[in-house]
Amino acid sequence: MFIDARTIDKDGIFRTDVCIAGAGVAGITLAREFMASGFDTCIVESGGFKPDKATQALYYGENIGLPYYPLDTARGRFFAGTAHYWGVKLPGQEMGVRLRALDPIDFEKREWVPHSGWPFDKAHLDPYYERAHRFLKIGPYTYESADWVDPDSRPAFPFVGDRVKTTMFQFARRDIFFKDFRDEIDRAESVKTLLHGNVAEIETTESGNAVTGFRIACLNGNHFRVEARLYILAMGAIEIPRLLLLSDKVWKPGIGNNNDLVGRFFMEHPHLWTGNFVPAGVSVSNAMRLYEVHRKNGTNVMGKIAIGEATLREEKLLNWVTSIHPDFRLSQNHYLCHDTPGVIAYRELKKNMLGGRMPVNLLSHLKNMMVDGKSIARATYRKFKRTFKRDFERNKHVAVCWLNPMVEQAPNPDSRVVLGEERDAIGQRRVSLDWRLTSLDTHTFTRAQEILDEELRKAGLGHLIIHTRADQIPRNVHGGWHHMGTTRMNSNPKHGVVDEHCRVHGVGNLFVAGASVFPTSGYANPVLTTVAIVMRLADHVKEITARGNG
Repeated sequence: MFIDARTIDKDGIFRTDVCIAGAGVAGITLAREFMASGFDTCIVESGGFKPDKATQALYYGENIGLPYYPLDTARGRFFAGTAHYWGVKLPGQEMGVRLRALDPIDFEKREWVPHSGWPFDKAHLDPYYERAHRFLKIGPYTYESADWVDPDSRPAFPFVGDRVKTTMFQFARRDIFFKDFRDEIDRAESVKTLLHGNVAEIETTESGNAVTGFRIACLNGNHFRVEARLYILAMGAIEIPRLLLLSDKVWKPGIGNNNDLVGRFFMEHPHLWTGNFVPAGVSVSNAMRLYEVHRKNGTNVMGKIAIGEATLREEKLLNWVTSIHPDFRLSQNHYLCHDTPGVIAYRELKKNMLGGRMPVNLLSHLKNMMVDGKSIARATYRKFKRTFKRDFERNKHVAVCWLNPMVEQAPNPDSRVVLGEERDAIGQRRVSLDWRLTSLDTHTFTRAQEILDEELRKAGLGHLIIHTRADQIPRNVHGGWHHMGTTRMNSNPKHGVVDEHCRVHGVGNLFVAGASVFPTSGYANPVLTTVAIVMRLADHVKEITARGNG
């Protein structure tokens, strides 16, 4: 059942057994898991079923670290949240999200990755990953390329050894959360969803060891309280620490923040468009169909190239994966001419010189050419004509690709969410996001490409043109809207905000659901692991609720 929170009696009390703040992926997963539990569940959602500017503006904040998306555009503040924004085009007319489990190494405490290590290993989470696959209506729980390749029409690259490997991603429809699950939640008698209500404060006992209620504020001026036995925060890795820090009447640093950890360790998956993959010939160019989105046995899948686990250990790298994207073609009438700054400058200078003119911004063009010399050197037609002479004669073209790596970010306590001074429409302090990377991040960006280049050459598949430097943050690095880590999980309160059951340390009935509890990120999109972690939390909540009823 859906209820407009703006119509609830002012200063009234809405009572339930379990209250969930947020109706995004985590909140909807929890509610669906609780539907047959025998207790009442209430979801409090800030928006309605469609976005509106006033509600979305509550997300506004300031970026004070690396350049990042405007915060009011980086999440959807309405029912099903950012699931609406998943934008991978699937075969047919559907849009979806790419999914993959984390790797076993992602759960380990790695001596070269400070602050790494989960309270459990991947084997512990495997049963929940299996359930998450059924929940998200995707294929079998396997990401090994051998289970998905078609040797005749979609072979994997024949790498020599295991330094690099082909791995797979699966894709789920984005509308299952705001269509399929919305209908199920609407029909569930035990679930009440309060739309257009914002959790403005977490109220606690005088000792601060238990939550007594959520204070709800609506944009129309209405306000009331929700009282429950258990409370779960499921609003994302920026809004959850914001609310914990704002709720400071009893715990002055904010709830769960006695050790100054709330909001720290903000993680993203750094993304880059970088590195040209130049195939060794047409046969390689035409053997990339596994690495595009396609259907296999009724499941939408895509191959990517990852660094092998033994190599990660040997080289002391973060986890790394890349997709391959044919971007332009070499032919008898064209040379490699992707619009990098250096190539643009080269073309402009050449055009002006042939016309006997002095180009505008000469110094700027020369600087861009010096910085981007490798691209220009490899952009000449003659070089590629010599390289692919036979292929040109037979097939007339060879595809050239860009890499789009997605990289694990090293946990960094200085990468964080903090409260700013500006206030929003309901009087709450807005956030400032200070996203930061480390030298391990930048080293991984480049060294992983160098390893892939070595292995492509060794296998006779081609080579890479690498544009990054190991000692610099690339100018075009960006995130993927993958917010993680700001209420990290650790059994020791000195090292984490929540314990191994996602309960906030020191508060007996307050839990956190979602990617904000991830201690490390791996390279895989957080959706599948979020659903798995939330299902694990749901089982724990059902267990302790059953004990309470007993």
